Amino acid sequence: MKTMKVSNMQNNEVDVPIVLAGRYKIKAEKRSRFLELAKAGVEPTRKEVGNISYNFYEDAGVRNSFIYFEEWKSRDALAQHLQQPYITPLLKEFQELVDGEADVRVYDVNCLTYGL
Repeated sequence: MKTMKVSNMQNNEVDVPIVLAGRYKIKAEKRSRFLELAKAGVEPTRKEVGNISYNFYEDAGVRNSFIYFEEWKSRDALAQHLQQPYITPLLKEFQELVDGEADVRVYDVNCLTYGL
């Protein structure tokens, strides 16, 4: 896959070919465990060569509902991330932690603009 260079309003070039957006409702009784596993992966993930940005947030309006927003240089970089020892524990327990269906979308970015 070709990486596309785009310019933002500050004239900085960024590579953003893959965006993962995930929304998860976590069981109330599993909240602490989820946060333990999720937080353990944040800093190591941000240091991965293929990572551009990696964040997760709790939805302010819905307790125990979390949003992941990740940017990766390639699908291969994302696939390698999912095999890392600081991520696999979360993946192994994920079905026990999540309440209902997970909403995960991976976007191939062909065009990126900043502003309206």
